[in-house]
Amino acid sequence: MKLISSPILCCFFSEKRKGVNASKFRTLIILCFFAILLNACTAKVNFQIERPPVQLVKGINYIEVGNFQIVSGQIILPGTTVSKSKLGFTRDDKILKPTISKLTSNKSQAHQIADLLRAALVHELSLQSPYRLINTTGKKTGFSGVLPDATEVAILNGKVKYSEQIIESEEALSYFTNIKNKGATLEQSLLASAVSMGAESSGTGFLIATPYVEQIAALEVEFSLLRKSDGSYVIPPQSFRTYYVRKWGGAPETSHLPGKIKNAILNNYQQDEDLSESLLSRIDRAGLSFTNPTEYFARGFNLRQNVQVPQTSLELKIRLGRQVAREYVKQISPYHETAELLVQDGNSIAATLIRGNAYQEAVSFLQGLDERSAADEYNLGLSFEAGGKISQARKHYELALKKDGNNEEIKAAVKRTQN
Repeated sequence: MKLISSPILCCFFSEKRKGVNASKFRTLIILCFFAILLNACTAKVNFQIERPPVQLVKGINYIEVGNFQIVSGQIILPGTTVSKSKLGFTRDDKILKPTISKLTSNKSQAHQIADLLRAALVHELSLQSPYRLINTTGKKTGFSGVLPDATEVAILNGKVKYSEQIIESEEALSYFTNIKNKGATLEQSLLASAVSMGAESSGTGFLIATPYVEQIAALEVEFSLLRKSDGSYVIPPQSFRTYYVRKWGGAPETSHLPGKIKNAILNNYQQDEDLSESLLSRIDRAGLSFTNPTEYFARGFNLRQNVQVPQTSLELKIRLGRQVAREYVKQISPYHETAELLVQDGNSIAATLIRGNAYQEAVSFLQGLDERSAADEYNLGLSFEAGGKISQARKHYELALKKDGNNEEIKAAVKRTQN
């Protein structure tokens, strides 16, 4: 009897444990779903906010895009301002040979970058600057019609450094053979996969030469904005740098760059790089294939496009040129940026107008209220900020803070608009 009842009890408790685990799993899934739903329903809204230029430019109404000269010299890499003992040459860093710890401008590689940078500057200035552009070719001739007053004209020049390295090689990677058994349970399959991954990461297994390509590039531009009438500086000269590093194939954690330099580039200069195409973009393209097949094929959407495919040298120069041009134009011209900001639970009509991007209507409505709460003052400041009126926004943020001194969002808004 004991021999019979023992397996039955074991089976009963085993099934009971499975039922409890399944119940816990379902509860976890439900909680995750509600967490995602609550996060999606937060009052934060993406705003297109107009920001004033960083530098004060006086008396300039016209900009002439002048000469951009290619110069030689070393380009400062990010993460190299600390001592050499802290540059990342540690045992934990997996650095490939040859190690690249500096980049030097090469004129033979930079023959297109000056024209591409000039085109990027013209594009950015044409989009959002208050200046009229004249003679964007970089040549002394090219004017036609009435010439503007030279005191109102600024000439934008630059000294350009560019370096690019494409390394194609092989590295030995560890591979571990894992034979899948269709009769194995899910737990056994997961355990086997985990053992294989652990063995490969520890270097245990078959070492196989695996090809890879690593692309490293840097662009540094020293901009100078000179008044045409006397050659004086409108604003002090400024240098801007941008970088790019990407590896295809091989081990993802290895690089020819020291670890701190690579991480600084990835974290500060490649945040805009989306490694996976958004679902919405795919849906839009699929819809276009049905609604307008001619446009679909004309725009090349039928071709396989993947950001994980190495860029050509021209594509890389265009990318870096646009990044530098965008950063410099912010210095001399108003610009727009996307910000995720919280709409306070004040007047419901005003909050609805703000969420609908009707900022001017929200300003008029809130200014017409006889009394405004702290949330209303904050939302009024938010409407002014979204329209680029930073000083007025700060005024209402400070009024909101006087009424609700413990509100962290209001404190952040005051701090954000101080400069």
